[in-house]
Amino acid sequence: MQYLIALDPQLNLTAAEFADAWNASDYTAQGAAAAGEAPGQIFLPLEVSVALISAAASIPATIIATFVSDYLKHKFIEGDKPEVTVTTISTPDGRPVWIVKQEKK
Repeated sequence: MQYLIALDPQLNLTAAEFADAWNASDYTAQGAAAAGEAPGQIFLPLEVSVALISAAASIPATIIATFVSDYLKHKFIEGDKPEVTVTTISTPDGRPVWIVKQEKK
């Protein structure tokens, strides 16, 4: 199964950075990540960075939220560490899209 992960630009986390961090972590056992592009049939803002995770089994959205939160806490050692929410939508062909957004404070 291939998952699309749309990253809120306010997180200052690119798809390439997400994929590199994911693949260097224990989470890579869930599936391999790569930077990618959103398929044309999905409406996402142009500034959203999109990563792909290819996995043999289903991955819950909570895994993505935990990974991104932990990574951002590590990345922003000083100052405010953004909190994230993950919502899931589906492409017209049924593929899940995880939208990772920074929570408003």
